[in-house]
Amino acid sequence: MIELLLNKVLMVLFFISLLNTIRHTYYFIQAIVTSTEEQPIKYVISKNSLILLGLSISYVLSVIFTGIKI
Repeated sequence: MIELLLNKVLMVLFFISLLNTIRHTYYFIQAIVTSTEEQPIKYVISKNSLILLGLSISYVLSVIFTGIKI
């Protein structure tokens, strides 16, 4: 029972991490596409958001290589 619940929580965590990674990827691509040589646009990210993005990417890669099952 606990194992089933924990697997569902890990699946939700994976989905949230995937959405976070996709969101930052979209903003990064948007900043590259809209910038010009005369007016470059930097993709600025806060320290907390950068830490959360790093954790999200590491969790997504971990799930890809090892899986979600306990």
